[in-house]
Amino acid sequence: MSVSPLLSVRDLRVSFGPPGRAVAALKGLTFDLLTSESLGVVGESGSGKSTLALAVMGLLPPEARVEGQVLLGDAPFSAQMRGRAMGMVFQEPATALHPLFRCGFQIEEAVRQHQGLPAREARRRVLALLERVQLAEPERVFRAYPHELSGGQRQRVMLAMALAGRPRLLIADEPTTALDTVTQQGILQLLQHLRREEGLSLLFISHDLGVIGRVADRVLVLREGEAVETDTAKKLLRRPKHAYTRGLLACRPTTQQRLERLPSLSEALRTGEAYVPPPPRAAEDVARRRAHLYAQTPVIRTEKVSVRYPVHRYFWSKAQHWIEALREISLEVFPGEMFGIAGESGSGKSTLGRILAGLQMPSDGRVHYRSLPLDTMPPEVQRQMRREVQLVFQDPYRSLNPRLTVGEALREPMAAHRLHATERQRQSAVAELLERVGLPPDFSRRYPHELSGGQRQRVCLARALSVQPRLLVCDEITSALDVSVQADILNLLLDLQRHSGLTCILISHDLSVLYQMCDRILVLQQGQADALDTPERLLANPPTPYVHQLIDALPR
Repeated sequence: MSVSPLLSVRDLRVSFGPPGRAVAALKGLTFDLLTSESLGVVGESGSGKSTLALAVMGLLPPEARVEGQVLLGDAPFSAQMRGRAMGMVFQEPATALHPLFRCGFQIEEAVRQHQGLPAREARRRVLALLERVQLAEPERVFRAYPHELSGGQRQRVMLAMALAGRPRLLIADEPTTALDTVTQQGILQLLQHLRREEGLSLLFISHDLGVIGRVADRVLVLREGEAVETDTAKKLLRRPKHAYTRGLLACRPTTQQRLERLPSLSEALRTGEAYVPPPPRAAEDVARRRAHLYAQTPVIRTEKVSVRYPVHRYFWSKAQHWIEALREISLEVFPGEMFGIAGESGSGKSTLGRILAGLQMPSDGRVHYRSLPLDTMPPEVQRQMRREVQLVFQDPYRSLNPRLTVGEALREPMAAHRLHATERQRQSAVAELLERVGLPPDFSRRYPHELSGGQRQRVCLARALSVQPRLLVCDEITSALDVSVQADILNLLLDLQRHSGLTCILISHDLSVLYQMCDRILVLQQGQADALDTPERLLANPPTPYVHQLIDALPR
């Protein structure tokens, strides 16, 4: 590896807002990225990771105040370097790709701009790029719109677009966030392959030190816009020096042993080197709990539930064929149980979650809630079921109304279900709910855009709890959150379950999260039940090759 720096960042300072009230996002950051090196940048949400990526690419908004130097080789940054000398893969490909243009056209546009090729040559180059990023059907992907591709396929399209100008530096901003572990593993292996083949330098940004450990030569840890620690990946992951780095490592759920609670970053920072992680769960307590759980009548039960979607060639035409999202799923969930549903993207997890929440009816089979079939349930009982069963969606950005304050969003379901006699009582209930999910009462006056991702997810959880449910369906609620916020949200669910007997169905692609949280786990593969067992037995002795694949894909 060459020792000459490809990228040099010197005393980089970025702030937003008017003078005197400016908020500093980066505070004098200095580092080098060597030629052909991979540098991992890790930290919580708000630590300045994405701001750093945008500053290096020259994509910060005009109102941002930027001081310091960004050098590529010996040359200061210029807009001509963007796309040619450096490319970027953004965190969310669904929003980074234009929904109205085909994927091939969007990559071809970048190829023609940076390489000046004629249309026919540019098309050949695009197809070669799609093969380069290991997309199995480049012709189909070329013609496809972004919504017709999976999350992993969209991320590979973004990667092909970033490589269109043949850059020397590739910046990847959380490229595996919200992807399932198998797809995540494929993206990381592809990045390593491209580094070797193309001689790329890589600036890889993530909140997950487990992911960073798979792809980085060196690691830079950011906290509130400052570098708190930097070292080789091997040294930093084995012997972190700073309490903040130790806390980030501690918060990552493991599959070594099941703990009473997930480790908390705030506790790790408060106690420093004296920090002791939560104790493991006693096997006797777990056995006693499960014996009590499964002696009860199931709160919800499915009988050979199947879901099919028609695929039309044109809007007005008959269905050409059917996609089977779920195939003969039978399960039981007992009162007070934490039931996990695992699988890759497209395995049918979210579809099953909507079925269990009563938001979608199956094509075949039946769903029973408290021994009553949903399809023949009387209207008054169905209204009661709507209150008792709540769904927390994956994306808190889109599941909150941007025009309602937090307080209005929490009072709305209370009014709809005629809970609490007066508006004053509802306002008091809102304050209690916010305190229950770890937010101050004055957040009731804020709008969703004024909150972080973790705070929005807490508001969504509070909204679901506002109608006093008995069953909570949580669909990938921590997939896009950093590990410290994830630990806080999951510990909150554990507290709610233990203190109020709440039944919870937790949907996740991360088996390490389900291992720590759940009493039983159902593994879905392409809409079918692949395995159902306790987390201890599933991970100790994987019953199928697919479960083995999911376990092998976990970052360690």
